[in-house]
Formats: sequence, structure tokens, C-alpha cells
Amino acid sequence: MKLDEIKLEPLLDTLRLEKIDDRMYFTSPIYKNRISNSRLGLLNPKQGGDPEKFFTGFKQSFNASFALGSAVHEQILQPELFKLAEDTKKPTAKMGGMADELYNIYCEREITDEDIINASNVIDYYKDKMTPERISEVRSKCSDYWKNRASYEFDLNETREIRYLDYPMLEKAKACIESLQSNELVMDLLHPKGIITKPISECEQAILLDVKATMPNGKEVILHLKAKLDNYTIDTESNIIKVNDVKTHGQMLYTFDSAKVKYHYYREIAFYMYLLGLIAKKYYNLDNPKKQANYLVVSTVPNFRSTVVPVQFSEIRKGFYELQKLLRYSAYLMCYKGYSFDAQPGKYQL
Repeated sequence: MKLDEIKLEPLLDTLRLEKIDDRMYFTSPIYKNRISNSRLGLLNPKQGGDPEKFFTGFKQSFNASFALGSAVHEQILQPELFKLAEDTKKPTAKMGGMADELYNIYCEREITDEDIINASNVIDYYKDKMTPERISEVRSKCSDYWKNRASYEFDLNETREIRYLDYPMLEKAKACIESLQSNELVMDLLHPKGIITKPISECEQAILLDVKATMPNGKEVILHLKAKLDNYTIDTESNIIKVNDVKTHGQMLYTFDSAKVKYHYYREIAFYMYLLGLIAKKYYNLDNPKKQANYLVVSTVPNFRSTVVPVQFSEIRKGFYELQKLLRYSAYLMCYKGYSFDAQPGKYQL
């Protein structure tokens, strides 16, 4: 059997928009086992994926780059919901991960040696190699942060969710945010203006869709998809839909093309564009709208430059082909190889 013999049919009555915070999106039983673009990366052999990784899902891990990227995204896309704390003396690198992992325990009771050992296993900080000296070092290096963070949280007037970064990471995040906010092209895309009617523009909006996959033998399986778009625009005046995706890039901007290939960003954009096209048709009655997409890229190394990189149609085509192939492969594994999403770890990270 060839994968292209599997028929995929979007069930349009299941298509919907939802505002979901990240915690719900990644960990709630309602959403966590839905198939996202990032989840498909766990299945793609070209990204080191395999069926076991795909059906097991993302396990909790410490990732400093992820923390930086999240902070930049939140301040650019939803500054009304999130705030960056000023310097709280948070330790750097994995020690900072230890500090965060242990903070809730600090708020409830005295932290034990066993707590620190358990945290080291989660963060992979000297996993299975914690000594009394290292346990003592964790306490001494994290205590100021715990005290400062506890005092920072008690502000009756603060309604935003507070994010805590170590000082070097905080300064880097501020530089990236300033670069994007001062880039007129970036701001115009995120805050579009129409001639008569202002285009619909949303940030961090989730789109959910079920897809029926039918095997050559008639057997069917439902694929539950999800995507959370950084920003999209639906312009009913000009019949244009647009996806804007914020990317933090850990090198100089001229190397971004290689990152697009390495991380298969083109599949992500194709996934988002496909879903947005269905939304534009269902909710705004737009037939065959013109499709545009952009990467809003900021370098996380000095001088923290930012730019807009338009996505070429050839990239979207390539990404859509890969999306189809991986969705069919996942359906094949469920129908013929007995895989399922039933047994999953409790914590996810994208």
C-alpha cells in the first residue's frame, strides 16, 4: 500500500477557533493529544522522528532558548497578558531551571534534599549524580531568587502573568523586543490598517480541526489537529489572508534560510495557511483568497537585528506536501500498526 492511497477529508463541522492559554493547549486532556506541527516533527524521519516519539509526545525538559523565545513572543503578541520581571537574581542555565522547578515547594514548605534530587532528575542537572555539596550549592544559589520572586508576586494592581528570566537572558529578551517593536514593517503586519474596514487580526489564536483518513480497505480513523498561530490577518476588503510567524534566531540574520530548512518552518506555515484558509471560508465567506505569509525574525545575538522574511509560494507547496505525507503516515500507523495516543506522559513542552 502507498501512503497516497489514503484519503484525507477535513470534517468542516469540527473546524473552530478557540482562545486557549499555553498551559491548557499543551497539557489539558482535551488538547494535548491533538496533532500539531511540532508533534509531526516527532514523526518525521528527516527531523529524527519515529512512531514511538510521535505517540509518546513531548517530555518536560529545560530549554533556555525556549524560555527566551516564549518571553519575546509574549511581549510582542500579548503584552497585555504578560510581564517580564526585572532582575530577581535568578541563576543562569540549568541552575535557573532548578530554581523554577523548586519554587512552588519553597512557597509551601522547607525544601528537602530529596526535593532537590527529584528536581535534578527533571531538569537533567547532574541527574543521578547529586552529591551533598551540589545539593548545598543549589540552596545557596537559588535562595535569593526564591525570596525575590515571592515578594515580586504580591502586587494587588498586577493582573498580568509574570515571567522570570535570569539577568543575561532578561537583557537579551529586552533587546529582541525593542528591535521588533521599533521595526515598522513588523508592527504594520501585526497591526494592519484597511482603507475602509480594518482587517481582522488575531494573535495566539488556536484553530482546531478533525480530519477523516480513509484506508484503501475502507477502514477509517479520525486525526484531531490543532495549531496556534502567532498572528493572522483576514482582509475581507482585498480578499487576502496572511500568516505572520515570529521567530527568534540564535545567529546572524543572514543564516535564517538554513534554519528554515533545518526546522522545517515551511511545513509549519503550510499547516497554518491551510487552516486559516478554511476559517476564512467558513466564517467570512472568502472564496480562494490570496495567501501571504511572513517570518518576523529577530536575531538573539548582538546587534539583535530584526527583519521580515516573506514566505515563497514554493515553500508553502513543499510544506503542504510534507504535511499530507506525515498525516497519512500517522493514520497508517494507527490503522495498521496498532499505535494510539491513549497512554501519554503528563507534561508536554513545545
